[in-house]
Amino acid sequence: MCRCCLGCSGEEGSINSKVILNIFYKLSRAVNVDVVVIGGGVAGLSALNTLFTHGVKDILLLEAQDRLGGRVHTIRQDGVLVEEGAEWIHGGEQNSLYRLATKLDAVDTNLPDDAWDHRFVTQDGRLVDSEVYELAELLMNKCKENGMLVPFYNTSYGQYYIDRIQEAYRPGNNTASGKALLHYLEHMVNYEEGTGSWQDMSARDADQFINYGDDHQWQDGYDTLISQLTVGIPDSTMKLSSPVCKIFWDTPDQARVLVVTLEGDTFLAQHVIVTASIGHIRERHKHIFSPELPASLVTAFMAVHLGVANKVQVGWDEPWWGTDPLDLHIIWTTFDLPLDMSWLYGEVNIYSIHRHRGVLQLFVTGANSIHVENLPEDIIKKHVLYLLKRVTGENIPQPTFFRRSRWSSNPWTRGSYSSYITVSGAKAGIHHRDQLAVPLTNSKGKALLVLSVTSLLASTGHALAPEYI
Repeated sequence: MCRCCLGCSGEEGSINSKVILNIFYKLSRAVNVDVVVIGGGVAGLSALNTLFTHGVKDILLLEAQDRLGGRVHTIRQDGVLVEEGAEWIHGGEQNSLYRLATKLDAVDTNLPDDAWDHRFVTQDGRLVDSEVYELAELLMNKCKENGMLVPFYNTSYGQYYIDRIQEAYRPGNNTASGKALLHYLEHMVNYEEGTGSWQDMSARDADQFINYGDDHQWQDGYDTLISQLTVGIPDSTMKLSSPVCKIFWDTPDQARVLVVTLEGDTFLAQHVIVTASIGHIRERHKHIFSPELPASLVTAFMAVHLGVANKVQVGWDEPWWGTDPLDLHIIWTTFDLPLDMSWLYGEVNIYSIHRHRGVLQLFVTGANSIHVENLPEDIIKKHVLYLLKRVTGENIPQPTFFRRSRWSSNPWTRGSYSSYITVSGAKAGIHHRDQLAVPLTNSKGKALLVLSVTSLLASTGHALAPEYI
């Protein structure tokens, strides 16, 4: 049943006579506005910022949550700063986001590689030759070279690695060591792409990634970007806690779009820009849009998945492992964990957060990530401490800091990290994300609605306003 306040018939996308009367009633009391932007993440704020700085002042941004930023969510707790969502600026001067951060003098200084305590161990703490990591890193870098993924365009990103390991690793990927390497590499790729399985992502889509160089971080948190995007924009232009439940984009008015929030507020706009998370749009599009979106557009965004990657952050007042920041790589050679701890098999890299060296971070992706969202915090801490003790051989003190993100459970995101085109989506002809950013015209041929639900773009980490590109 649709939760919309207009009294829908209950069938997704349908409108009965009672609803039509309600539409006329809502039209008569709606607030008129030139442009409505739906979504207060980086894409929505970029659209708002661009329009506002180019003279469009009659504009309103509607954000479902009680904060701006979307999947940018900087947490400051007990003197610790961590990123629950977006964390890195990918690359240097070629990346517009890096140039903006540099202009603001907001780029943090990267630690040199030799400042880290790099450890390569099995799940039982036995030292492993760093060759495993070096080979994995080599293959991940090689795939970014021009033409390397072209032979795999009709299959998955993971297939490239499976085939290449068979060639590059002399023992072969069917040996015990080869299987351990494959397991490690798959989860490192899943961390990078936000995928549940490297077999899900199209190799053609992976080949669109542009490598701009080393990663960087914001000195005082990723929300520096959010603050910058809202400079000079009146608070009255941005309405929080206002989830949109219905968008009538071919109304009896025929010249404007009727937007209705869950609280019953109504707005009549000349144009509407939808920047909501693709995870939310995939789940709710039949309920939200009336009439239903064109089948070709639905096919396009159903071919794009939003990865689920959560973070677990555990901290101590002082690092118990030593003075240097930790970079711990785990090569699983046996799989003997109790069933309730099996999500830990996906943990192959645990590392210090550079701002707070006493805080360790784990990435959890795919089905494991959804499972961890539903575990009690004390159970997660117990599991993490078990793993750390097993791989380091040390008695681990109780942590003084703990955070766990839950992006899949959030109805306004239904995922995190990067979107990716699936193998089946690529085979169906969906090759580029710009196939999702299209204007929709009503029955009179007027372009009223723009969907821009491409999610976290691989090149910058985010969709940015034109002046930042």
